[in-house]
Amino acid sequence: GGRHSVAEAMNEVLWEDAPTQILAGRWASRDARLGGQNIARGDMLLLGLGAANGDPHIRQQVTDLVVRSGQGGNNAHMAFSHGEYRCPFPAQEIAEIIARTGIEVLLDRLPDLELAVPATELVRRPSAFLRGMTALPVRFTPVRTTG
Repeated sequence: GGRHSVAEAMNEVLWEDAPTQILAGRWASRDARLGGQNIARGDMLLLGLGAANGDPHIRQQVTDLVVRSGQGGNNAHMAFSHGEYRCPFPAQEIAEIIARTGIEVLLDRLPDLELAVPATELVRRPSAFLRGMTALPVRFTPVRTTG
């Protein structure tokens, strides 16, 4: 394996370990049947974005498409949701630009940035809804700013 660009690495994280795993609930406005399950009017529904990204049927379709097209970087993950209640344009694009730029600047200014502990020692914040670390210890060579 080669190296990913920051944009490719971000896309992979959004597929594999999106920061938002479950969206706050919605209430069913009418009786319905979804995925073989009965949903009654008034039932609370939680949207499992992380689980949606892990659906083996969808992942296989994405893998097949990438192999056939010869292109990587599929952006069809659910990190920003989908449909009527998705993250509105251009908010998603702005969020991605801000994150990508921040990471690129950080890596440019601190080229030897690395974890200060083995990755297996990182501790996740306990939450069913959001992913995150309790701490992210890193080490790098300090640099003087100019100007």
